[in-house]
Amino acid sequence: MITVIGDLLADIIVSKGATNFATDTDGSINICPGGQANNVAAWIAHEGVASRLIGKVGDDPFGIYLLDQAKKQGISCAVSVDPSAQTGKIVILVDQETGERSMIPDRGANLNLCESDIHGVEESDILYLSGYSFFEEMTRKAIVAAKKTAISKGIPVALDPSSTHFLRVCKDDFLRFLDGVTFLIPNYEEGVLLTGETDPYRILAALQELVPCPVLKLGADGCIFYENDVCVKLPAPKVTAVDVTGAGDSFIGSFLATYATTKDMRKSVERAIEISSQVVTRIGARPF
Repeated sequence: MITVIGDLLADIIVSKGATNFATDTDGSINICPGGQANNVAAWIAHEGVASRLIGKVGDDPFGIYLLDQAKKQGISCAVSVDPSAQTGKIVILVDQETGERSMIPDRGANLNLCESDIHGVEESDILYLSGYSFFEEMTRKAIVAAKKTAISKGIPVALDPSSTHFLRVCKDDFLRFLDGVTFLIPNYEEGVLLTGETDPYRILAALQELVPCPVLKLGADGCIFYENDVCVKLPAPKVTAVDVTGAGDSFIGSFLATYATTKDMRKSVERAIEISSQVVTRIGARPF
């Protein structure tokens, strides 16, 4: 079983062209289950591996919706309902020309995740932590406690830096938090920020000084990682990106699920590239 800790959000996805300021702009709007941890847990379950999700939602229709959808995906939910806060939501603005997205998050109840919400980590084969939970004091204490439990039981810990915007503010603290982490899976921009390097291979080398198993995502250029101390680059298939929302989450979920069953880095990365390359060809971040 893989335990996943972090955000559940309702994704409000707006796909549009150039904005007509102060008047109407044509577009399409979809509401989907989301949140980094929620998406990762869904992809783990999709790959046939047991996933357990720890997080928080509000006592409202969005919370009911997210829990219902998570259970339909086969996720085992250890999600607390907080009557004092609204369920988190995020507006995702997708550029119809490039598929790139900008996000306006309102994390809501996710910000109230605390140490008392963390249970059952010791039963896990892998623990996944969303970097978003590191950027607020209360949620940071929760994942620090979870990581401590995992390390004490010899359970590998996987971490996604999540956001360059927040990472800039607490980079040094984040680097210290990497102690004991096994898998660090940043994208290129996060890798640059964490290491100060710009060449992907130098970034990966610097990351390996911090964690045993870094994987550097390079978007359309695939990713690089170490296999038996040899740097390997795997390309991504050529696809037309419609919406890159959740591509990283699907990569991590399928990577961790495959690794849990094979313990093979190459097979895990190959599956992650295959899945994430399919995700960007359609709207939304969830399994097909």
